[in-house]
Amino acid sequence: MKHFNSKINAIFKPLRNIQIAMLFIFEINVLVRYILLMGIQKTIDSVNSKELQVTQKYLIFCVFLISIFFIINALFQYWYRYLEYTSQYSLMKQLFGMTIRKPFSFHEKYSSAASLTMIKDDSKFIADWKGMGMLTLILNIFSLLIAFSMMFYYSITITLIVFFIILACYLCTHYISKAITKQTYKLQEANTEISNRIVECFDGIKDIKQYKKEAFFEKKLAQYIDIHSFKYSKNISRLYAAFTSTYAMLAIAVPVLVVLIGVIFVLKNQLTIGSLIALYGIAGTLQEPVQVIPDFLNKRAQALAMQEKIEPILKDDSIKYSTDKLKKLETLSFNSLHYTFKDGKSILNNLNFSLHNGDVAIVKGSSGKGKTSLINIISRFYETENQPITIKYNGISINEINPDMYYTHIIQAQQTPYIFSDTVLNNLTLGDSFSKEELNEAINATSLNDFIDSKGLDYMINPNGNNISGGEKQRICLARALLRKPDLLMLDEPVSALNPEMVNMVTKGIAQFCSQKGITLILISHNESFERYYNQQEHIIRV
Repeated sequence: MKHFNSKINAIFKPLRNIQIAMLFIFEINVLVRYILLMGIQKTIDSVNSKELQVTQKYLIFCVFLISIFFIINALFQYWYRYLEYTSQYSLMKQLFGMTIRKPFSFHEKYSSAASLTMIKDDSKFIADWKGMGMLTLILNIFSLLIAFSMMFYYSITITLIVFFIILACYLCTHYISKAITKQTYKLQEANTEISNRIVECFDGIKDIKQYKKEAFFEKKLAQYIDIHSFKYSKNISRLYAAFTSTYAMLAIAVPVLVVLIGVIFVLKNQLTIGSLIALYGIAGTLQEPVQVIPDFLNKRAQALAMQEKIEPILKDDSIKYSTDKLKKLETLSFNSLHYTFKDGKSILNNLNFSLHNGDVAIVKGSSGKGKTSLINIISRFYETENQPITIKYNGISINEINPDMYYTHIIQAQQTPYIFSDTVLNNLTLGDSFSKEELNEAINATSLNDFIDSKGLDYMINPNGNNISGGEKQRICLARALLRKPDLLMLDEPVSALNPEMVNMVTKGIAQFCSQKGITLILISHNESFERYYNQQEHIIRV
């Protein structure tokens, strides 16, 4: 029998107290409901016997129970919805945390859209089961047992007849629910593919617009949806039609049948009218547990299937590193016979160099020769396993160094600036604490002074930095890197989005800042503004 991953179980463990409290509340709620039905039976029977004082007493008792039932039910419904949303968001938060901590190889293998689907969509099935599934199952089994016990109290014969009808309906709904589970899993896979295709199109929107191929990609997506998603949706619709028809029979046919059989017993004086009405009321409560129990049993299977889909996130791929502490950079050595991509292309052939503390190296080479790949390899964004490449930090292979410690000493400022929706200050600090002096140094070095003076550090940046210019984005990201004062800073086209005047100011600011702080630099830049500061031959790395 399949089980849930221990990490999944741990996420939902803090919710156990709420689940136990809800179980207790529901049991009280069920007992009050059936005591109320018994009270109604006593009230009606007392009317037939013309015991008015007794009838009045039962009426007051029933009104009191209705009030209690309303209060308890409202309390249960509140906590049930609270648990539903808490379960979903607790799992979502934890899965996001696990995903963002995954190594770069994971994010290369799984697209942003695929990761999003695992975190947000696939996880909902798991959250629904782990949060409310078992609880709902237990509650409905309890409700069903109490209902049959009550029916047995009034009439053994009617109870047995209803039991066999219920059993047949249960087997039918159980079979249908299993089929729905299979089709839902297929639909979820199709929806994941739809997300991937949509993101893929939007990523290539420039080419789609240039070649006027909107209709082509619209047709491709429409065809996929028609062939796959609509197919599974139709199947699910048919199955739900059969499922709800069975439910309707339980909701209408069974109570009516109870009344018809009960009338015969009333006529034979084997059952009172009050008891018949109580049986009718009990029969009306049977359809929900009979529908819910098989449905939720299959939801467990559905949740386990979705757990397999998010297994890449749950998988423990942590690595033990031999080096957790690093001294300030003294030397960085790079030795490569070649680096080969999956498509067979090789770059960085016979490339060897060493850098010492405070050195500056400008990477030269024609397009496609591996300039950006070089610094991505040093940054450990690209895997070097099974590649004839050796990189050593102070004589230690970088693959033996804990990445968290490695990135304390080595940082790459990305060619495409990463800007997120938040204040300018948080985009600079990323939640870390820096002194006012440190902030001013980085701001001055990247010529952000005017921007900060006019907007302020509390200025809210829109998603993707849509309310600031490309040059402002680039300078914010440069300042973010300088704030950390890494031992080795790698810059990939750091002034590509700046106008000529700003290029000179920022180049000078970065050069002075790195020189003052003793920062080793590796530069990739088609702009020659840096070469006025670093034009010696020994500072050139040719790829």
